[in-house]
Amino acid sequence: MENTREFFPAVRKTIMPRPAYAEERDILGQSGTAWVTQAQIFGPNWHLDHDQGLLEIYDAGPAICFRSLLPRKDKYEKEGLYLRLGLAYRTTENANVNIRNFSGNHVSLLNSVDGAIYYDPNNYYWITDDLTININSVYADEKIWIQRVDWEWVSKAILYEDEAGWQDHYLHRNKDDIDALYAPQEITNESVKEFLANRIQNDDHFAKRCLALLRADQMVNGDLRTLYQELGLE
Repeated sequence: MENTREFFPAVRKTIMPRPAYAEERDILGQSGTAWVTQAQIFGPNWHLDHDQGLLEIYDAGPAICFRSLLPRKDKYEKEGLYLRLGLAYRTTENANVNIRNFSGNHVSLLNSVDGAIYYDPNNYYWITDDLTININSVYADEKIWIQRVDWEWVSKAILYEDEAGWQDHYLHRNKDDIDALYAPQEITNESVKEFLANRIQNDDHFAKRCLALLRADQMVNGDLRTLYQELGLE
């Protein structure tokens, strides 16, 4: 069917906020606080109270971006550290707020009239690149107030809860060992082999390409007719 083209003498322009590119900073420290009053907030249904330092949200829609206020998530990845994030908030009695958290999962926050801090357990495994919280839903006529995000660099060394009463809660580290992680490494035959072995273990696509190379070495010994039939191009 041939489309019938119409002429529109006036077409509405698209109206949107001018893009704001926040300069990325090197956030220093072992722990710190990112205040919501300094975050970038997008979407409807919110009010920012600068006097109390609170973001009031009364319906779904807002997205709160802390990207320029938090350290780069993979900054200390070589050292086995991850960024533990805690959201300080308060709700009305029956708000039942559902959010997309920093690990990209959708969870419902516990109602807390007196205030609480939600620690995302999945930050141990993954943190989104945008470092943004989305408010998916809030019960009708209910509200949530967000104050800040507390952050801390924490070791991925695990201490189980039934051990926490008597074990040392801190991993004591040696500066020389950490500096060695960032020192330029000499390229040797062994280091190259170790690099390839690690790449194969962590990259399935690369491992398949390595197998394909081995398969190619076997295939060149066959005649053209056999190779054509094995490819199944008919």
